[in-house]
Amino acid sequence: MEETLVNLAIVPGLAFLYYIYTLDKIEKEPPALLWKLVAFGALCCFPAVFLEMVAGYILDKLLYPGTVEYIFFEALLGVALMEEGCKLFVLKKVTWTHPSFNYRFDAILYAVCVSMGFAIFENILYVLDGGIGTAIGRAFTSIPGHGVFAIFMGIYYGQAKEYLHRMDRKVKDRSLKLALFIPTVLHGFYDFCLLTEDDMMVGVFIIFILILYAHAFFKVRKMSREDHRIYY
Repeated sequence: MEETLVNLAIVPGLAFLYYIYTLDKIEKEPPALLWKLVAFGALCCFPAVFLEMVAGYILDKLLYPGTVEYIFFEALLGVALMEEGCKLFVLKKVTWTHPSFNYRFDAILYAVCVSMGFAIFENILYVLDGGIGTAIGRAFTSIPGHGVFAIFMGIYYGQAKEYLHRMDRKVKDRSLKLALFIPTVLHGFYDFCLLTEDDMMVGVFIIFILILYAHAFFKVRKMSREDHRIYY
């Protein structure tokens, strides 16, 4: 039974990653690099959890647990910022100067690798605890959620690398900040909708993810079609 649950936890993440991999059409990336990113993405769950605990301790001192304000800051700063920050740190550490990082779409694929490593490891823990129902629910919410956050991270991360080679430090720095800011805001709102445990917010959540997933789907396909070399 446990083996079945683990498979159910892993397959959606690998399927999402494979789909993004097929969109990288011009020059395929080294498998060793991609699996390294997946592995480091899984490992960054540990510092993320530690940072979330620290953030939770600080929030407990500043706000009353259970209030809307507490839930908002918990979702945005206590969870989303910590997780997306750890992912971006790993992404930049492993790929920023890697010679294979020479096309814009590479950044999206790299970001998704890190994010799927994180999401799969996290998913295994949740599914082993919650069972098949949890596996099915998270296959349509958490896994694509992490993947979509990574798509936006990759878009701005690739833009930062391109403008580094264009010698435009201002745009490069702004793009790196957006590579963290945009996924954090999306992730934060995603978590806030669920943490409020309010019926109306569940409806908002469903509308939000449908629009977000559709937008990300068309955006990533557009980036694939318009992919170009960052430097020569």
